[in-house]
Amino acid sequence: MDNTSFNKLIDRFLRRIEKDRDFFTYYNVDPEEAMSLAYQQATGYIYDAIDLLVDRCTPQIDFYDYDKEVEHFNFKLTSREIGLLSSLMREVYFDRELSLLKAFQVSLTPNDLRIFSPANERKTFVEMVDGIKADNHNRISKYVAEDRETGLPRLIDYAYGQF
Repeated sequence: MDNTSFNKLIDRFLRRIEKDRDFFTYYNVDPEEAMSLAYQQATGYIYDAIDLLVDRCTPQIDFYDYDKEVEHFNFKLTSREIGLLSSLMREVYFDRELSLLKAFQVSLTPNDLRIFSPANERKTFVEMVDGIKADNHNRISKYVAEDRETGLPRLIDYAYGQF
């Protein structure tokens, strides 16, 4: 059985946010080191994405079965699981950006808001984050309703009240 490297998820995540220059911008750092820092940051998002997934459902496998040293799962993820986790990583990333936006808003004085009002940008950003969360909710619902390997619907065993 093959193990899935964290790099597979990170590469998928980076493709999802490749237009967001802020993620890849590090001051006084060469491009190679910047990419290394981006990978380190994204690795942390994997752990947060796993927490989100496990909080929102009961997966058929143990997503906490990974090796931090080698940075891989101790099993092979399906393509759907890679997509789901990378989408949850994106949610984690934008949720953190939303927190920064809220902190920025709190630091503005009423005079600042008369000169510069980020209300429309903030509203659009919040709507985008809410859309990502709704999409992930749907993805998780579909994921838990199907067998992870075959994609076929899981059946409920009414005698035991379980899948």
